[in-house]
Amino acid sequence: MRLHGLYLIVDLGVENVLARVAQALEGGVDVLQLWGSAPNRADVGHELSKLAKRFSIPLLVQDDLELAKKLGADGVHLDRPEITPQHVRRALGKDAVVGVTCSANFEKVLWAAEQGADYISFCSIFPSPSVAVCDLVPLEVVRRATETVTIPIFAAGGITLDNAHLVLEAGVDGLAVSSSILRAPDPKEAARRFQDVLRRYRTPHVVP
Repeated sequence: MRLHGLYLIVDLGVENVLARVAQALEGGVDVLQLWGSAPNRADVGHELSKLAKRFSIPLLVQDDLELAKKLGADGVHLDRPEITPQHVRRALGKDAVVGVTCSANFEKVLWAAEQGADYISFCSIFPSPSVAVCDLVPLEVVRRATETVTIPIFAAGGITLDNAHLVLEAGVDGLAVSSSILRAPDPKEAARRFQDVLRRYRTPHVVP
């Protein structure tokens, strides 16, 4: 499964999150990720699994292999360095999708590709209220990654309709977005507008 397009990170801190996710899916989303921790995480995850199936898109879970297995999720997104793609596939099966968050440390990009990750996501490209602990990643690092590895690359952190074109012009395969959609007045319209930007700027990156 080669992922691309609009990747919606579901922040459990968003009010009425499931209704807002459903609206966003109506506007067009290509990947869902359950992100963050909360007492209702499993319950929200079960509802997200239903939505993902209804819209025929993959659902990934941040770091939690057991929950991913219970939900029948398509894979796991790794923020924790002690978990590897091999750990995920031993737990979920050889076809499990594995993503890895990368920072400005280019060694992590090479490591993720060598370990068999299905994609990487750079965080944070811009200052973000959702990801206050991430270092900022220069666009030069993103561009270098698109020229070096063949796996899909997403940009995350502070992505808005006003700055999305900057990372797309750097060659990424998709945009990982949370607040700019889920906290928008109209999540459906916000997702639709992001898809318009993707169609306008994205060209699949291919390493020679």
